[in-house]
Amino acid sequence: MNVPLQPTTITRHRFTVDDIIALTAQGFVDKRAQLLDGEIYDMPADGDAHIRFTMALARRLMRALSDNYFIGVQTTLRLSEFNAPSPDLYVLAGGPPAGDVSPENILLVIEVADTSLNDDLGAAASRYGAHGVRDYWVVDVNTRAIFVHRSPRNGAYPPPTRIEANSKATALLVDGFSLSLAEI
Repeated sequence: MNVPLQPTTITRHRFTVDDIIALTAQGFVDKRAQLLDGEIYDMPADGDAHIRFTMALARRLMRALSDNYFIGVQTTLRLSEFNAPSPDLYVLAGGPPAGDVSPENILLVIEVADTSLNDDLGAAASRYGAHGVRDYWVVDVNTRAIFVHRSPRNGAYPPPTRIEANSKATALLVDGFSLSLAEI
C-alpha cells in the first residue's frame, strides 16, 4: 500500500534588528553580519584596497565636516525594522543614531567596492532607494570612478551619474564636501 507523501512546507524566518542584536550578544551571529530585508548575511573580510580607500575617505569626511554631522564608518545604519546594513561610510544630520534613522537625517551613504560592485550598484542601490536615501555613492576602487545615485522617485533611483577620477563628486546634502578620486 502506497501512502501519499504530504508536501513539505519550508518555513523562512524573517529576522528583525532586535532579533539580530540579541543573537549577536549571545554569540550566535557574527558582528560582521548584516540584516538585509529580514535575512542575515555574513560579510567577508575587507581587502587591502577596500580598507585603504575607506579609511582615506573617512579622513576626508572628518576633516571637511563640522560637529553638526555624525559620520558612521563601517557601522550599522538602521533603515527599518528589517534592514540594517553596514555601509562603509554614512553622514547623518545631528548626533549618533538611536533606532531607525529617517531618510531626512541620512545625508550621504558611501559604499566602497573592490569586489562588490555589482551588489553595490544593484541590490544595495535598490535598498537605499526604497528607503529614501537621497544621496548614495559607490566608489569603484578598480576603475577609480564614483557612481552617484540621487533623488529616488517611487522608491528607485534613476540611472547613476559616473564621475571619473579627475572630476569631482559634490555631496547633495552635506555642505562643503566634494571628492575627486585622483586626490586619493
